Amino acid sequence: MFKRLFGTPAEKVVGQPAVPSRPMATDLHEALARLVPRWSREGADLLPPATAADVHAVFERVGAVATPDVVALYTTIGGVQVMDDALLRIWSLEEIAAKGPGGEGVIFADYLISSGDYRLVTSAGSCSAVLLDRDECRIGPTLEAFLIWLEADPEFVHWYW
Repeated sequence: MFKRLFGTPAEKVVGQPAVPSRPMATDLHEALARLVPRWSREGADLLPPATAADVHAVFERVGAVATPDVVALYTTIGGVQVMDDALLRIWSLEEIAAKGPGGEGVIFADYLISSGDYRLVTSAGSCSAVLLDRDECRIGPTLEAFLIWLEADPEFVHWYW
């Protein structure tokens, strides 16, 4: 009876996030340590890491604060030059500087060739939240949470479209 009404436990319910097949990363550094090899396998063309001084300088130039999580991201990878399999691309510091200030926070990533942009907005002074620029929808309470979800389920970025 249960199977006829609800299907088998292994069947994925459309519209719900997939259950990760392994434990989720516990912090930003672990998420990045898992994302970097995946992005490399996907041919996403990772850019060389920036220095912390460069990250701070660019964010200051566009009127924003480079929080420790943002510095950790850009000192691990300098950006993702080509979209990954989830159609997400993390901007280089040069792209951030060229875009300049505009609105709240800083655009740091885009989905499907700028169909949607992701903004970093300083939150609680020590970290950055991730907003979907289109609706100013908070995607991740922190950059760390955003990257952990992205690593656990690449389809995560599609939930908001």
